[in-house]
Amino acid sequence: MALMYTGKPRFFFSLKWKLAILFGGVFLILHSIFSYLSYLHAVENFSAQREQVQNSHVNIARTLTKNAFLDLEQFAELLSSINEFSTLTQKPLPTLDENWSQWQLSWGIENVALFDKQGERIKSWGNRLTVETSTIARALRNETPEHQVICPDDCFQQAIVPVIDKSKTIGALSLSRSFADVIIKYRQATHSDIGILVANGADDMARKHRWSYRLSGMTTPEKNGFIFAHVSERYTVAELLASSKTIEIDNAFFELRVIAVNENNLAAPPFFLLIDDVTASTRNLNDILKQVWLYGLISLATSLLLLLFLLHLSLRNITRLSQALPLLSMHRYDQFRKQVAVKKDLAFGYDELHRLNQTALTLTDQLQQLEQKDFNNTSMLLEKTRELAKERDFIRQLIEVAPIIVITQTLKGSIVSINQAGLDGFDAKHGSIIGKKFDIFLPESDNEHLNKLNRLRAGQHAGLLQIDGLLVTEAGKQRDITWLHTCFQSADPTEKAVILTLGVDISERKIFEEKIFRMATYDSLTGLINRRRFQEKFADELASAKRYDYQVALFYLDLDQFKIINDNNGHEAGDALLAQIANVLMEIIRSTDSLCRIGGDEFTLIMPRAELQSVKGVAEKINQTLMSRSFSFADNHYKVS
Repeated sequence: MALMYTGKPRFFFSLKWKLAILFGGVFLILHSIFSYLSYLHAVENFSAQREQVQNSHVNIARTLTKNAFLDLEQFAELLSSINEFSTLTQKPLPTLDENWSQWQLSWGIENVALFDKQGERIKSWGNRLTVETSTIARALRNETPEHQVICPDDCFQQAIVPVIDKSKTIGALSLSRSFADVIIKYRQATHSDIGILVANGADDMARKHRWSYRLSGMTTPEKNGFIFAHVSERYTVAELLASSKTIEIDNAFFELRVIAVNENNLAAPPFFLLIDDVTASTRNLNDILKQVWLYGLISLATSLLLLLFLLHLSLRNITRLSQALPLLSMHRYDQFRKQVAVKKDLAFGYDELHRLNQTALTLTDQLQQLEQKDFNNTSMLLEKTRELAKERDFIRQLIEVAPIIVITQTLKGSIVSINQAGLDGFDAKHGSIIGKKFDIFLPESDNEHLNKLNRLRAGQHAGLLQIDGLLVTEAGKQRDITWLHTCFQSADPTEKAVILTLGVDISERKIFEEKIFRMATYDSLTGLINRRRFQEKFADELASAKRYDYQVALFYLDLDQFKIINDNNGHEAGDALLAQIANVLMEIIRSTDSLCRIGGDEFTLIMPRAELQSVKGVAEKINQTLMSRSFSFADNHYKVS
């Protein structure tokens, strides 16, 4: 039903003002967007600069800590070079006693303690500090320096360095140094404040404090003590470990961050508390943002005033056309032509509005001819639309019920569509996977798959691409998939090409193949590799030894008492003996050695990169270990060699 024009409207609102409000609103929105983008850009730049500064400060703190530990190690090496350390039973150590005061001042050492190879303290210089026996034992066992931070009241860096004489560890030196030097050097290097957070002791547990940590040391404590109390009431240590926080106190801004002193255990105390005064930078950023908004508002007001003036001049002649347009809705074409006819007295020349009137007259002539044609075309289009919808729904149903993964992705790898089998394979929901890159669901190790797929996307590979690869689901599981990729170009040149990806889950087939391979290469009784795999591995080791010029040792082992045990106790006892012998031998050999059962009671052992002395030692150890154990079956005890 046509909407008929019945007369003048009750309320008239000029098009000039509508356009002014419209364009003004657009300008306002654009201004807001540009101002907001400028704001975001300024904030991002500020955040990036602050992040660089933070990372620099973190690196300085950790570098100073590492250098302090290296100084302790160097001092330990100096002490170890003294002849008096060749035997730790010699008491006293006159060189260290005589020079202790001078070395303590030069190196900033708080305590030196000497331990024997059993970890027992022999002597101590300076203030006596606790040294964990487990740390000393670990340093002696690994023959490598151990570092730790201890905080009885103040914090100290402690290095435990093994003392080695004639390639043998004869004891250990413990050297301790105050953390104050690191804090002072950090302050000098960064002009920022730093403190050390340590776990509360027994005397501190009664304090009413949100954190279970206390400050063991801090630069400018008269200012930073208040900052510490303020931030500890608002954030947890875990939040400051995750990211830095900015707080405002008395119109001043401070950036705080917590990092672990020990890089190998980022969640365990002690921690560095880094405090940086960013008041000047923050205020400078706020001043810049105020200028951006002020200049934007001035330009917006000027643009709106100019727009209003231009609209006033340009829209005077549109009134006549606006009054005549309702006639078209009533199909009164002749009356419309009379009212819209272009007048000859054009005081300001022939402009776009006059052309609009002329165009309206031309369109009026064509409108009557097109009405019937439009009706026919609309009916035909509706019929075609129904047919296409049916075909589309049918194809979509086929794809949805297909038992294989069907994916379409852009040439950049973004997933456009995926069927139900694909969602099941990816362990994902439709909304969470659309738009993601297909590449993130492939393991990083599958470089060959990614390279070939990128060549297909770039048009450097024609035809079908088939790859047996892996799929990493959203749950982190891996599935073996046979992938088929091809580039699909629509007949419409305006449509962009897409990559059609099909995937068939072959995980069960892979598992079956692996079981078959293990059955073919491993001994089912002992779990060791069998004769066939031994021959392949021995050939590979010989080729590698020839290429890289090293020696390979081959042991042939035959059990002396096996036949007696097998005959007296039956095959079950013999099988149990072989399994026990395999377990014993596996405990003796290195992880790089290969133990094989080649048949019956016969074993072989491949030792790559072997020396004659170590080969003899392994042979003796095997016989000694076997002879030292007793194997029992049916209350009978046997020795095996």
